[in-house]
Amino acid sequence: MRLIDADKIDFGKIFVGNADLAKAIRDTAQEYIDAQPTAYDVDKVRAQLKERLCSAEDEASDIECHARNRHFRDAIGVVRAGIKV
Repeated sequence: MRLIDADKIDFGKIFVGNADLAKAIRDTAQEYIDAQPTAYDVDKVRAQLKERLCSAEDEASDIECHARNRHFRDAIGVVRAGIKV
C-alpha cells in the first residue's frame, strides 16, 4: 500500500478529449478514486493521540505523566508535520 494525494490527479491530462466518452471516463475515474477509503487520516490520528494525554485525574505520578505527555506531544508534532516528499 502507498499513500497518494488524490487531489493532485488531473484527469483532464490523463483522459484527453471533449467527446462524451472521454468525459465519462474522467468522471468514472474520479468517482472511483474518491470512493477509496483514506488510508491515513491525520486529524483522527491526532485526536487519538490527544485522548491518551495524562490529566490531573490520572493515577500516574507527575513525573510519569509529564514524560508521557511529552512523548505524545512529540508524536502529535510528527503527525502534524506529515510526510515530506
